[in-house]
Amino acid sequence: MTDILPTARDRFRASEAVRASISADGLVLLDVQGGLVLSANPIGARIWELIQQQVGCVEIARRLARDYDVPLERAHRDVVAFVAALEARGLVNRESPC
Repeated sequence: MTDILPTARDRFRASEAVRASISADGLVLLDVQGGLVLSANPIGARIWELIQQQVGCVEIARRLARDYDVPLERAHRDVVAFVAALEARGLVNRESPC
């Protein structure tokens, strides 16, 4: 785990211990090793899908800003906060910058 917030160039990979279920209601994540269960709304589910596609944080924010008609700065703040929370819980691992 790191104390540094995700940057524009960072990409993440889901932990091998995480199982995800995505539905119209959002996202449920299960850490099978730690027994942690987290849920998120449909936007969190979209972020998770893009993480799994190895899309970087800035591009995730761009897509959310476009798809949900929100300012890019707000989308970026929200993506960084969401990914940082996942990383802090060991649900994603930071990879080398692209």
